[in-house]
Amino acid sequence: MSVAGCDRRRRHEVRRGALWLATAMLAGGMGAGALSPRATGAQEVHVLTVIGLGGDPDYREAFLQWGLRIRTAVLERFGLPQENVTLLSEAPEMDPAVAGRSDREGVESAVAELARRAGPNDRVLVVLIGHGSYRAGEARFNLPGPDLDAREWGDLLTALGDRPVALVNTTSSSGPFVEATAAPNRTVITATKTGGERNETQFARFFAEALEGDAADLDKDGMLSLLEAFTYTRAEIARWYQEENLLLTEHALLDDNGDGEGSEEPSRDGPDGAVAAFFRLVPSTLVMAAPEVMGDSVLVRLMNERTALEARVAQLRARRDEMDRENYESQLEDLLVEIALKSREIEARGGGGTA
Repeated sequence: MSVAGCDRRRRHEVRRGALWLATAMLAGGMGAGALSPRATGAQEVHVLTVIGLGGDPDYREAFLQWGLRIRTAVLERFGLPQENVTLLSEAPEMDPAVAGRSDREGVESAVAELARRAGPNDRVLVVLIGHGSYRAGEARFNLPGPDLDAREWGDLLTALGDRPVALVNTTSSSGPFVEATAAPNRTVITATKTGGERNETQFARFFAEALEGDAADLDKDGMLSLLEAFTYTRAEIARWYQEENLLLTEHALLDDNGDGEGSEEPSRDGPDGAVAAFFRLVPSTLVMAAPEVMGDSVLVRLMNERTALEARVAQLRARRDEMDRENYESQLEDLLVEIALKSREIEARGGGGTA
């Protein structure tokens, strides 16, 4: 065999081995974003919780408590630094943890600050708690003062660029937010399926619960993805309505393929769910900020690049049904090979190649 033939064969064997490794990694959970705890330290998560207009004192207190529970969970369980966690409320004087007022100006300022502070690969989670309304085909999140409607929220989030962004609207009449705010690399979760579901929702309560404990970690990998949090919350809502002997009046949706059509039962392999499976929170007990990792800028860069490649796999899989099969498989193979090769680079620098 010629030298050129040997080189081609060697490249083919390397590519085949890398593809096998990447496929095995994905089958073993990496397709859901199950990075090693060290790798997760290469990205940061920022959380903005906006508590809207409560109106009734009981609602104001309940909304605040749900917001505080989310804040406590991401700070204490997931170890986020305080500067990455912002809570806005209509009445900041109700609790010292509230950073500012949740009026239009306060919300716009908080999103602008996120756009300024968050790194290009950081993940941003925005949670809306309060009342929603739907009139004349327009869904709104009720704020003290002028409301922000669904399309205005979509415009606001564009300031965050191409970062992985998740918007969780826990209010009544939130369904139209799916279509209005959908975008590539964005997960949109709503408590209701339509604007017509106007009754009080339970989504915020059980979403906070999902962040607080281990029950929502459905695959028991020690991490919590937004897909898992959504699945847990939806199941607990159904259970609560059944126990209360009430008709289920909220049907949550998740959209993460950018088509503006949410799914009630998203999954890693469905039209929606693959991207949400990559948006993870990692308990602080698993975060291993080893000196050899945190002090190695090349290693951190490689980890960030691998995470970005995995997100591209999720986005590609979400578009599978609309693509030519040969084109889809070719792009998927290329990405899997890149992931495997990147993992080998990481392992060679002592960062741990697989989860």
